[in-house]
Amino acid sequence: MIKRILYLIRTFPEQVALFVFNSGIFLWISQKGQAISHELGIQQAWENYAPEGVRQFFGDNKEAVQAFFSHSAITWLIGSMIILLVIRFVKGVIKWGLFLLVIGIGLFLAYQYSQIASNVSVV
Repeated sequence: MIKRILYLIRTFPEQVALFVFNSGIFLWISQKGQAISHELGIQQAWENYAPEGVRQFFGDNKEAVQAFFSHSAITWLIGSMIILLVIRFVKGVIKWGLFLLVIGIGLFLAYQYSQIASNVSVV
């Protein structure tokens, strides 16, 4: 198991670093959000400070708001990892596309050179 983790760290260093960073940040956000909602009493803050659109989104359900605070950090963590995988895939596609473009241009220029060389007669 440790060999697999070390392999992943060596193979995908930026993804691992981002995962560790995001895990720390989102854990902190989750804990602070829950602490604030429990400390202040979400009902009073909900009635006084929540915008109307947010209230309509959650309804008047206090438990839904507290569940949002506890699950939103995990959702954002998973979402950011998915976005990172998409970016990594797109980078790979762009690299392959540029690689094929360079090879295609090289073959085109070699073909043009061969056409020019065949038209010029050596004296």
